[in-house]
Amino acid sequence: MFAHGPPTRMISSRIAELLETAKQEFEQLAQELTLCKRQRDEFELKITAQVQESQQIQQQIYEMDRTHKKIKQQYEEEIMRLRRQLEALGVSDNRGPPTLPVYSSTPTPGTSPSLTPPPPSHNSKKSKGVPIETPVSGGMPSMTGNKRPRPGSDGSIGVPTVNSPPTVGIGGVSGIPGMNSHPSMSSRVAPSPSTSFPRTTSANQSTVSSPSHVSKSHQNLPPINLGSIRSDRESRNERDVKVKKQLSPNPNKPYPEEKNSGDPNRIKRTNSSAEMETEGTNDWLVCYNPSQNKKLVVDLAHTLEHNSVVCCVKFSTDGKYLATGCNKSAQIYDVETGVKAFNFPDGNGKSGDLYIRSVCFSPDTKLLITGAEDKTVKVWDIQQKTLRHTLEGHELDIYSLDFSKDGQSVVSGSGDKKVKIWDVETGKCLLTLGSEEVGPKDGVTSVSMGPDGRLVSAGSLDRIVRLWDARSGFFLDRYEGHSDSVYSVAFSPDGKSLASGSLDKSVRIWDLGGRSRSRCKSTLNGHKDFVLSVAYSPDGKWLVSGSKDRSLQFWDTKNGSAHMMLHGHTNSVISVALCANKTFTGGKYGTGSGDFRARIWNYKYTDES
Repeated sequence: MFAHGPPTRMISSRIAELLETAKQEFEQLAQELTLCKRQRDEFELKITAQVQESQQIQQQIYEMDRTHKKIKQQYEEEIMRLRRQLEALGVSDNRGPPTLPVYSSTPTPGTSPSLTPPPPSHNSKKSKGVPIETPVSGGMPSMTGNKRPRPGSDGSIGVPTVNSPPTVGIGGVSGIPGMNSHPSMSSRVAPSPSTSFPRTTSANQSTVSSPSHVSKSHQNLPPINLGSIRSDRESRNERDVKVKKQLSPNPNKPYPEEKNSGDPNRIKRTNSSAEMETEGTNDWLVCYNPSQNKKLVVDLAHTLEHNSVVCCVKFSTDGKYLATGCNKSAQIYDVETGVKAFNFPDGNGKSGDLYIRSVCFSPDTKLLITGAEDKTVKVWDIQQKTLRHTLEGHELDIYSLDFSKDGQSVVSGSGDKKVKIWDVETGKCLLTLGSEEVGPKDGVTSVSMGPDGRLVSAGSLDRIVRLWDARSGFFLDRYEGHSDSVYSVAFSPDGKSLASGSLDKSVRIWDLGGRSRSRCKSTLNGHKDFVLSVAYSPDGKWLVSGSKDRSLQFWDTKNGSAHMMLHGHTNSVISVALCANKTFTGGKYGTGSGDFRARIWNYKYTDES
């Protein structure tokens, strides 16, 4: 018989050896895995540190750019000061361009005060909010710092005394109640008397504009007070001469003098100029770009008189009503008849001023939303004429509102540097946009919600336009290019572009789908003073801008050219809104001004369009 003992022991020993080898290999693999995990963690930490470092570098670059522009502005201001001294001494400086006239700090008889901040008034109320100031005739409130100061009671204001029609208001902007004068206003030069039609600068072209920087020190400037604002209805004969000089194709050959018709309210015009076609009646004038085919015909429908500066206008979605905001009340007018249909008083009987800075309708026209200097957003039931909600949460004045297209939420912008999205039904705040890292560094002057309700944009006194996701509150992008505070933003109807108006007197159109750093499709230059409001026509063919220079300009969005200029107010055009007719062959637009009036205009397309 065979003996099986020894082979069995050998097999057991072999198995034990194999198990020990496998165990050692497993332990080695476990050690290697642990080492790989440590290396991965180290790499992740290094990547995170590099990302943070790149973000810090990016932020430093932004700060360096701001500092550079600030120093550049200081140098230019010093150069202008030295040139003025040379001019005062009778010494001509042939090495540079001729010295431009500056705004006078002391108003001459018959003109409005200058943009230079007036001395503090003992009767002035405490400043608050993002500024909007006021004129002799009333105008748009000026904005500086985190606040727009409230109107004062002594009537002091800031206005330029130059050859262009006197205006008042924002940081000197005509008629916008309750804002401090804009920083460095005393160093601004008067606009050139040349009034040829505006030129458009494409994204890859450089735009020459007078630099301006919103300095932190402007928060300490004395407020420009609204006080007793009088209507700025100057002598029509003097105004005729100014309007003719401003609209003449050749500034050296103004329109010829006309005989006095005997009507003091008539804006005189002549057909002797074959280069420029004009239209108008007693107190408004339309001037068409001679290089463009005439595509629009404009007519005044209604003039809505108010008892104070008209800070905002907005059409209902169906175009039947126009809402306006002024001191202590919001009004709703019937667009067809011009009759006041509803009035919503605010202020709770308190003394002092309380300007309604923004209004907007719900898409179904059942609700009216108002934002005011008391830091609250109010939701009004139009038919019941009752206050449904008071939305509280902002720390400073409300300056802009916009409703979502689905009617469920409303967005608000405030002087506290924040943008908030509210649930209209419950009155609760859903999101607060604006962090210390990427949020506005100064007061929010304007907000707009995209046509699909997914995006929210905001313009700020820090000269930057920002974009957020309206659902998540995630910060998406920032658009830089303006050299002064941004006062108005508006989405195009297709949601592919965003327009912004600024105190640098320009309008910019930003490509929301572009990949370039600036994403600025075009820069529209033509206004002679601050751009206070921008709005698209519902069909997207036109971009309209209102300015402190008292004009309204229609820009063709296809080629960026100025199509026509409307002079229909005697003070700053603070707010503009448009609505279309059912066939999209025209529509109506509304304007609010520092001259205590809102106006409803008709526009329609010609056969050439």
